[in-house]
Amino acid sequence: MSSHDASSRVRPKDLYPWASSELLDECSCLLSTRAVREHKGELCSYDHRAFARRHDDDIAVLPCTLGEPVCGDERANDGVPFFYFYQVVFKTIGVRLPFSWFEKELLTEINVAPAQLYPNSWAFVKAFDILFGFLGCAPSVDLFLHFFEVKRQRHNLWVTLSNVPGRVLFTPFQSSFTGWKGRFFKICCTDLVPDALDGFPLYWVREEKVLKAKPLKNLAPSDQIACRILAEAGGFDSATVISLEFNAGTLEKYICKNHCLRQLRPSLLSNCACLSSWCL
Repeated sequence: MSSHDASSRVRPKDLYPWASSELLDECSCLLSTRAVREHKGELCSYDHRAFARRHDDDIAVLPCTLGEPVCGDERANDGVPFFYFYQVVFKTIGVRLPFSWFEKELLTEINVAPAQLYPNSWAFVKAFDILFGFLGCAPSVDLFLHFFEVKRQRHNLWVTLSNVPGRVLFTPFQSSFTGWKGRFFKICCTDLVPDALDGFPLYWVREEKVLKAKPLKNLAPSDQIACRILAEAGGFDSATVISLEFNAGTLEKYICKNHCLRQLRPSLLSNCACLSSWCL
């Protein structure tokens, strides 16, 4: 690189003057197509926690470039829209792309980009989605935000979803996550799913938006019924629920044996006033 090129390069601090040094220093070490291939693994031993096989051609998962901060925007990608996503959320928690409508709507409601959520927070989202799949109902963002509240760290850092005191629906996936920072990919659309990036913030959101839990009285009647039932049956281990996503029989044994949802499940479905908005 010539001295002219070096002097003309725009520094991340100049592009994102609002960002703290911690955000500007948070850059990915996944810088090659080899890193993406290694993440996926061999086709003969395909791991659903890498990417769902059917989504490999639907979503473009790309390596980052050297010195690209997690708070970057389309200026870091020649003007092409994208978002960052941490490898651990794929590998350990099993979130897959493209996002479901529930995941998109939740990101929009809490006003954060996908990379802005702590891994434990993504585990709550994933476990909630799996639980409602077991119940045969579509997950509700309002209901989710009755059990969880949003907490921001100082200086526009990562966002945490926490159990509302007295309403522990899921225990945290891990007591703490380590080794996840500095390992994220860049996610873009393909022609097969042109709307995969629609409907939620793509880039780091600067505005403070601390959301307290939604009161029961403010929810739809069907969600109020579900909240009462789930509050009685709560205390699920999120790591166990996520590990049993593709083992329906064991998942049913775990939920029904430990949380009496065998009786509550038909009640939940039969008492919902608006089944059209619930059932898949």
